[in-house]
Amino acid sequence: MSGYVETFRSNVFPWETDVVEHFTVAYYYEKFAAAGDRALLALGQDPAATHTVDWHTRYQRELRAGDSYHVMSAPISAEDGDLVIGHKLYDSADGTLCATTEQTVLGASASPDALVVWDGPEREVRPAPAWGPAWVRSATDLVIPRDLDRSGRMGVDAMIHRFSAAIAQVLVQAGMTPSYLREKRIGYSTFEFQLRVAERPVLGEPVDCHSCFAQIGRSSMRMVHRLTRPTDDAVVAELSQFGVHLDLDARRPSSIPPDLVERARQMLASTD
Repeated sequence: MSGYVETFRSNVFPWETDVVEHFTVAYYYEKFAAAGDRALLALGQDPAATHTVDWHTRYQRELRAGDSYHVMSAPISAEDGDLVIGHKLYDSADGTLCATTEQTVLGASASPDALVVWDGPEREVRPAPAWGPAWVRSATDLVIPRDLDRSGRMGVDAMIHRFSAAIAQVLVQAGMTPSYLREKRIGYSTFEFQLRVAERPVLGEPVDCHSCFAQIGRSSMRMVHRLTRPTDDAVVAELSQFGVHLDLDARRPSSIPPDLVERARQMLASTD
């Protein structure tokens, strides 16, 4: 992997897994953020002088408690003051590629000869849902000390924790209650994130999350979550999340029951 450097290596600890019984997405982002800082340092850049505004992540194979993994990173684009770092997360035991992410960083640069050709999944354009009655409040919260990153503002992993909590609220309203998920041994498993960060709230700021369904398939569902600041209704971050109705025992997608599909479709937001 010419041009790539190792930027993170660790194991999945039990407390980093979720109700779907695998490595939870917020901890992926904690590690990717650390990998981004290591990549910037390797390029002679100061991570504290930068700001990440966009992430595109594809989850390709799950990791479970006890699994070992490592991240390889390289600059893949540098234009108009934006640096894009490509990260690849591998299972250290067998070398399988488990996840990729493209991280867009403002305030950083790289020389043309440092760039590598990115061969990760192509980013698909997802229609943006318009605000409307289909949106539901899915989190009411406050930025607390453990949410802060090295900049003293809300870190990306803390944002993902809020979005993860929002998922359960949305699923409940579509009939996928905790009892349904437990009794049927079902989970919602994410395979794609497209995250935009406009601002990072500071300690003590209130934050709300509003969510909707944007697409419903036979076994897949796309949600969109908007983290807002209620003091001025500003959208500080928006996440498009695509996932599947997962059979927890077979570890594969399963069909969503028709009555639940119908309930979810009643919560579909119109697209711009």
